[in-house]
Amino acid sequence: MSGVVSGVVTPTVIALLVFAASTVIMVAVAMLIHDLKRPDEDLHRRLGLTLQQLQATPEHASLQQPADGWIDRAFYQLSENSGSKLDRQTAVTLVAGAALIGCAAPLVFFDNLPAAAAGLLLGAVLPICWWTFRRARRMAAFEKNLPEALELLADGVRAGQTLEQAAALVAAQAPAPLSEEFGYCVSQLRLGHSPVAVLSRMARRIPIPEFRIFATAVLVHRQTGGNLALLAQRLANSGRDRGEFRGHVKAVTSGSRLSVIGLTIGALVAMGILASLRPEYLSAFVEHELGPTLLVTAAVLQVVGILWVWRILKVHF
Repeated sequence: MSGVVSGVVTPTVIALLVFAASTVIMVAVAMLIHDLKRPDEDLHRRLGLTLQQLQATPEHASLQQPADGWIDRAFYQLSENSGSKLDRQTAVTLVAGAALIGCAAPLVFFDNLPAAAAGLLLGAVLPICWWTFRRARRMAAFEKNLPEALELLADGVRAGQTLEQAAALVAAQAPAPLSEEFGYCVSQLRLGHSPVAVLSRMARRIPIPEFRIFATAVLVHRQTGGNLALLAQRLANSGRDRGEFRGHVKAVTSGSRLSVIGLTIGALVAMGILASLRPEYLSAFVEHELGPTLLVTAAVLQVVGILWVWRILKVHF
């Protein structure tokens, strides 16, 4: 190992240890400041605040516009929407720890600073990529199964059940991950949590327009009344129509999406074949003064083209 020579700690290891200690201290101080600035939501309920007072608090307003900055808000929404059981501080610490490990491994084992910089970036990006993948799968499952869940809620309300009983029915019969979310909702309601706080959290974890409208309708219904079963049934029909429209768009644009994938993979395969058959061509191109510039330009244009096509094919309904 290049970091330790004959039992003597080298300056690289010392710098790494100082960096790790400084990072841990900064994360601990940031978590302490965060805890001091943001009061616990349950504290308001235990102090006996009324529903109107709770709705006027910043915690209730977080359903529409959280108090954090847009970067923090996007990260927290990604963690919640992915179904992660980690709280905010733990999620941030996980990303920081992965980045620290990715940076430390190349420094300790290979004493390579560029590899350490790449490992730092890779370690920070990997957890975010994993949460993004899980969020995409969960959102697809929510959009597919939410109409049936809303119909179950509507049937339960028509049968005279309370919101807690109807949510328990959905938790027992709906597939995952909807059953998990409604099961958590039922457990929180049975513990005496405010329906405002419970539905606000569910709306953040299920960012689908139909469910957001349903959560708002439930809060309004508790104060003014109304036909909640009819609204849930209409939202179920709307969600089913949206699902059919998304399927139609995917079928119509499948050729364009496959063309983009084929062109991207084809360019990489062609470069690999050229490098294996005639490596002198590729080496001469890279060694030319304009070669690296042209390669970077081609890669940037390829990425821009992919993002452009993805944005065009992303239809909101």
